[in-house]
Amino acid sequence: MYIYFDTEFTTLIARIQNIKLISAGFVAEDGQEFYFELPNNYRKTDCSYFVSENVTPHLDGGEKVAFSSFDAVIKLKDWVESFEVPVTFLTDAPSYDWILINELFYRHGDYFPKNLSHYPMNVASLRLETGIGLYFDKNEDEVRHHALCDARALAYACKY
Repeated sequence: MYIYFDTEFTTLIARIQNIKLISAGFVAEDGQEFYFELPNNYRKTDCSYFVSENVTPHLDGGEKVAFSSFDAVIKLKDWVESFEVPVTFLTDAPSYDWILINELFYRHGDYFPKNLSHYPMNVASLRLETGIGLYFDKNEDEVRHHALCDARALAYACKY
């Protein structure tokens, strides 16, 4: 099972250990989705100007998606393991997305899903960018830099 995913985080301009995860969106190839936000994982002052203008205003908020990092990793682990088949994550930014999600799996102990590959698939390409642009053109209600919307666009573009 392939699961397309995207993360939003505080800044691109920092050492990776200083970057803080804000939200993550996942879209399985069968259409199932999972999304979470980590409102207590960062402060507004941690966010770059770009993130303050383009990411945080579009967060969903609320108890359905806003979790502690511990609750988010438990829910993500359970969701991935619910597929009961081998799973590979696909991303267009593994040096950020994968590092942040992998760190989350180990932050509170070892919560790495049993059926998840330890190696994500990097799907970045120029053709992919065209497909992502088409997705947002066709889906005007979707917002760029919202992790779940970006994961949906990634899934669309990879099939484009």
